[in-house]
Amino acid sequence: MDKKLIFAFFAIALASLLFLPLFTFNQDKQFLFLSSSLSTRPTIEQVKEQYESDLLSINGVVGVGIGKCEDKPCIKVYLENESPNLKKQIPKQLDGFKVDTQVTGAIQALPQQ
Repeated sequence: MDKKLIFAFFAIALASLLFLPLFTFNQDKQFLFLSSSLSTRPTIEQVKEQYESDLLSINGVVGVGIGKCEDKPCIKVYLENESPNLKKQIPKQLDGFKVDTQVTGAIQALPQQ
């Protein structure tokens, strides 16, 4: 065989081995470039933590939690009352997670004994 052909074969084989880890398959067996799977969306816990203080700063919001909405994780925002003006201030979703509001009334911590 020609030395250039052998060199080209080994160069391609080596490059394939080096770049193979950059590719992966998703659950549907679709071929994906790894960089897209590295930029995964944040977990619901991370989203709650990121937006919790902003949500609690809205007058009438008394709590923020994580729950289930239609068997999927969602952000729960607990409201003091069912004011339409208050509900308008709550986003419908945060970073792809549904936001669900629930009127609980005022929430007060029990005194420590």
